[in-house]
Amino acid sequence: MHIRDTFLKALSAVSLVIALGGCTMNETAQRTGSGAALGALAGSLLGGSREGAAIGAAVGAAGGYIVDQQSKRTDAQTENARLRAENERLRQQ
Repeated sequence: MHIRDTFLKALSAVSLVIALGGCTMNETAQRTGSGAALGALAGSLLGGSREGAAIGAAVGAAGGYIVDQQSKRTDAQTENARLRAENERLRQQ
């Protein structure tokens, strides 16, 4: 019963953070925060302690940040390729 209560509390906290946090955060903060919340949930379930939740939050936040930076890099590369193609098209006119 203890694990179920912990899971429900953690799930409620994650849901609240994701629902309210998305209102005022930029994309980086949203992804980092979501990663931290999901990491804390996983850490509390797997570790069963506050220490496990803290470690999970740190790992999740780092993962969310890395995913954000990769997404931004991919977007920038796509935009650069589009601009290069447009530039080349304009030169040939």
